[in-house]
Amino acid sequence: MEKSGAEGEDGSIAVPISARTVARQERAIEERDRTRSQILEAARGIIRDQGVLELSVVAVTEVTELTRTTIYRYFDGPNEMVFALSDETMQRIYARIDALDPTDRRYLDTYSKVTVEEFCSDSVVNRQAILLASTQRFHGELASLNPEVIILENLRTRQASGLLEVDDVELAARAVVTYFRGALYGWAAGFYTD
Repeated sequence: MEKSGAEGEDGSIAVPISARTVARQERAIEERDRTRSQILEAARGIIRDQGVLELSVVAVTEVTELTRTTIYRYFDGPNEMVFALSDETMQRIYARIDALDPTDRRYLDTYSKVTVEEFCSDSVVNRQAILLASTQRFHGELASLNPEVIILENLRTRQASGLLEVDDVELAARAVVTYFRGALYGWAAGFYTD
């Protein structure tokens, strides 16, 4: 056993943990991640083949051969699965946007292209998941990610660099995001094609 007499931030003495325990904890985390991914992949398949209204815990158990208890350990029900699918798409988008240079004159074009590419990567599922998730909730870790703030920061950077001339940069950011959301929801509702 490894021993550690180091104090934690709260002044407590760290409990010794063996390498075996650490390895077991890591395997448990990997197994949880695999099971969660398996459930979400089954949910994707059901939505893609039958539509979001056919997504149920029973349908996921039939595809995965996991028990209902196991499914409920990860998700409260089909809505939570849809929210998770929507969140995964948004996380991929924001990860790609974070890598962009906000001073690049083509930033907004690239922002839009990245978003469209991610939404169209599995459009049958994404249309339904985004539309359902956006009409039923906005919570969790993505609630703190506001596209208007991202666009506003970019417009301010562009304005400071002399690349943008507007009287009200906040209004401009709101207009860009409002237009973008309208296009997104129109696409999700089927008014636009991929």
